[in-house]
Amino acid sequence: MAQPRKPPELIDDAIGEILLRIPPGESVCKLWRRILSDPDFTRRYRAFHRTPPLLGFLYNSDVDGLFYPTMASCPFPQSAFDCSRWLTLDDRRRLWAVDCRHGRVLLLNRDTRNLVVWDPITGGKEELPKPHIPNTFYSGVMVLCAAAGCDHRNCLGGPFLVVFVGTEGRSVLAFVYSSKARAWGMPVSVNIGNGGYYFFDSAKRGALVGDNAYFTLRKLVFGDHDEFTLRKGTKIMKYDLGKNFLSVIDMGRERDAFLIPMEDGSLGFADIRDSTLYLWRWRVAGWVPCRVINLEKLLPSNISCNNQANLVGFAEGVGVAFVRIDTSLFMIELKSEPVRKVCEVRRFYTILAFMSFYTPGTVPPY
Repeated sequence: MAQPRKPPELIDDAIGEILLRIPPGESVCKLWRRILSDPDFTRRYRAFHRTPPLLGFLYNSDVDGLFYPTMASCPFPQSAFDCSRWLTLDDRRRLWAVDCRHGRVLLLNRDTRNLVVWDPITGGKEELPKPHIPNTFYSGVMVLCAAAGCDHRNCLGGPFLVVFVGTEGRSVLAFVYSSKARAWGMPVSVNIGNGGYYFFDSAKRGALVGDNAYFTLRKLVFGDHDEFTLRKGTKIMKYDLGKNFLSVIDMGRERDAFLIPMEDGSLGFADIRDSTLYLWRWRVAGWVPCRVINLEKLLPSNISCNNQANLVGFAEGVGVAFVRIDTSLFMIELKSEPVRKVCEVRRFYTILAFMSFYTPGTVPPY
């Protein structure tokens, strides 16, 4: 009996066309690594898929790690996010992730208040001098790519900017650090009135919409016996990077909101009330509701919100919300509304989505 013929081997061009259409995060045979690492293929892959995939999230904890992968097969080792190459264990506990964008992470040393820009994939880092502002605790910060004409699909090693906004009395000041100049620029300021003292919500990242950076302000309210509390977000600061200009948007009422960029290029925010996730869009006349999602209908039958659901993070560009219910953390894809339990919460204080295309060979050896 004749032996069955072996199927003909696929030529590299055919393999490349197949791999081009595999979604980010799917496992691929190591024998095809040569094709995957080809610069032309990686360029075509980024152009085909356009939006960088959500690889995982960074979180702040006093007890462990810094990065949690959300892919079934993370394309690089978790050790790529381990600061131990240049920080001791005690130092790592002092560093908190405060922003993450365009493949970079912005860290804050809680002791010195210095900011560090870190590229987890290449291992590059730069410690920034302090901006000249008295109050650096409750502030808004943002890191972003500064390469001209960049589509932000592969920002490895390029120039960057860091936006820093903070309060000084009843004024808000904004500074911008340039990695090219290796210095902070001259500040701009705006008065926010005499209605009390305001501080930036450091637990929530800012939103980048076009050339505008947005941050949430919370009002400081004094009570009896010199006690004070920070209210939910009441104002939004808008910093126009192109014009170097600050302005104020009133939230209309107190909201525990995450600012997010909308698909149409406008500013939006998401918040949860009574086990329901609401999405709003900013228009000239004010905030307009655009989506209502009943979380109870999406969650597994053994999980109940009991009005205890909290929005703790949001992945820009891919429409993924991170929701904590009791000790469980869930990912909700807003377009099709599938829900996936990620993990049991381990005292997460902040969740920052990390999105980037991965090019084989760019991760240094560990």
